[in-house]
Amino acid sequence: MNSAAPQVASATTPQELLAAILDSHHPESLLTISQNPVPVVEEWLKAHPTEHHAITAADPLERLSADVRVDLAVVAEQLEFMNHHAGEELLGRLRNLHTGMLVVLYQPGLAPEKLRWHMNDFIAMGMRREGTFLDGSREMTVYSYDLDQYNFKRTWNNPRFWANPENWGKYWW
Repeated sequence: MNSAAPQVASATTPQELLAAILDSHHPESLLTISQNPVPVVEEWLKAHPTEHHAITAADPLERLSADVRVDLAVVAEQLEFMNHHAGEELLGRLRNLHTGMLVVLYQPGLAPEKLRWHMNDFIAMGMRREGTFLDGSREMTVYSYDLDQYNFKRTWNNPRFWANPENWGKYWW
């Protein structure tokens, strides 16, 4: 799996953005969680030999096997129909146990007001907003989580900034 960040700045639709993410990461195994088929993923799978797991159940947590580990997980048309606690549990479980790369396609207009997620809810899960797309009255926002890009290297974390640089890497306190 290629861990380079996707070059998706020119994507004008969520489908193009998702296709660019798939092309840039080129996963060997893929999990989709959606109550409806994700056409971009279906087309991509036809052209690429990838192990694919699909969960279409209304409650995906009970279908998610503990031993499944994939390169990339895509969640689409799922969080809109789940209560917030179950959605957090799903995203957290995917992020912590099942994959290092997670993409969520979220349509707030499909969710009832009390189930609606806000940008800060995704940010709190360690995700970043890749783009928001409008098509008439429809809105879709794409969020992603990439473990390889999540924890950036800090410039201060080296021997130069420590009190005893000669002891760097020698002792474990």
